[in-house]
Amino acid sequence: MQEFFNHLFSSAPCLKEWDIYIIKTNKMKLTNTKIYDAVKEVVGEDSVKIIEYLKDKKNISDFKIADKVDRDIHEVRNILYRLYNCNLVTYYRKKDRQKGWYISYWTFNKKRVKELLDKTNKEKLAKYTVRLREEEANVGNFYLCPNACVRVGFEKAVDLEYRCPECGNILNHQDNTKTIDFLRSKIKELQNGHAIGNGRIKGRA
Repeated sequence: MQEFFNHLFSSAPCLKEWDIYIIKTNKMKLTNTKIYDAVKEVVGEDSVKIIEYLKDKKNISDFKIADKVDRDIHEVRNILYRLYNCNLVTYYRKKDRQKGWYISYWTFNKKRVKELLDKTNKEKLAKYTVRLREEEANVGNFYLCPNACVRVGFEKAVDLEYRCPECGNILNHQDNTKTIDFLRSKIKELQNGHAIGNGRIKGRA
């Protein structure tokens, strides 16, 4: 079911008329929860512990980070470079005179979080807005497989003789008013700069 709804929002094009929306990310208070949620969404859940440790520190060696978060040094370096690719951390390298190898020292780039939030929220707003237009233009015109294999319009359902082409079950008529309400609420959240993390439709509308 979750994969079906994820697919529902995967192909909408970006909108250009951003002047009709107000993204308030820059005025939003950047709490720890918002930081961690944003990092988790962009880089992955395995990066959160590292950001929790680095958040208020500067120039921390990858060895110390690995020790503090109790992770293998190679795993930690992989996560750090993923964070670096998103400009969420900066680093410099310094040669250890005693051991003879180079050690990387890392710092969290907190300013980058708001930029990522703004970008992510705009992308979501575009997807939700396009999807809302489609849903509103086809109220009561959708049919859904009980196993969530497919969701199709009336004409396609007729072509399929109201049977799912994947599993063969009878397609059920879907009242999409809850889907519309969900999309409207997500758009409102994004316009107010409150939405972080993936919006999900839970179950059938």
